[in-house]
Amino acid sequence: MTKFINRSDNNIIAYKQLTGKNIGIVFLSGFNSDMQGKKALYIEKWAKDNNHGYLRFDYSGHGQSSGTIDTTCFSDWYQDAEYIINEKTKDKQILIGSSMGAWIMLMLAKRIPHKISALIGLAPAPDFPKLLIWNKMTRDEKRELIKNRKTSVKYEDGSKIDFSYTLIKDSLKNLTLSDSIYFNGPIYLYHGMADDAVPFDLSLKIIKTFKGTNDIKLLLEKDAGHRLSDIHQLRSITNIIEEIKTKI
Repeated sequence: MTKFINRSDNNIIAYKQLTGKNIGIVFLSGFNSDMQGKKALYIEKWAKDNNHGYLRFDYSGHGQSSGTIDTTCFSDWYQDAEYIINEKTKDKQILIGSSMGAWIMLMLAKRIPHKISALIGLAPAPDFPKLLIWNKMTRDEKRELIKNRKTSVKYEDGSKIDFSYTLIKDSLKNLTLSDSIYFNGPIYLYHGMADDAVPFDLSLKIIKTFKGTNDIKLLLEKDAGHRLSDIHQLRSITNIIEEIKTKI
């Protein structure tokens, strides 16, 4: 059953939560995705079968939460995550960040490390509006973006996603790879080498950003794309959780 929580600024966040005796897990979905995604639901079933607490939710402008994706931005989304984790979880949690969700995960590692036991990044995309969109645009393309207030990016699979100028401008205030992040728990990154949306060398940059822990692993899958939602990939994710559980 979907529940709703009101933030102090009247944003309404939709969420679903399992209680369990074992360590809690929080799933952070990607840009323009929501808590009904394949990975979120697969991990929820695994969490239920293994008696783990589990929290999944929709950012502002996503899914059943209030707002629209064109009028909200990264600052809203990581604040949604921080708020609901503080309000709805006890003790330290394992955070699983998918794509943009891993960017939010890194922000939370900086802001609320006392609430986090371990980090799992799936095709992580920190700072992506700057690194993968803004930095690759020509001067004329940037002028068009500012004029039209959005830009469209086409991917090899034929999909096209619109990104607002508000999001790109806001992202410049929330970069996570420009300074070191101090974190003491285990970190596991999983990235497809055939990912055409977020190149896997971004995971290498994340590894170099972290200080304070030597327990960092990177799993690269040669033929995997961005979604990591095939059944063997979903099983790999839960295997990662199993491995991390032995360390915390």
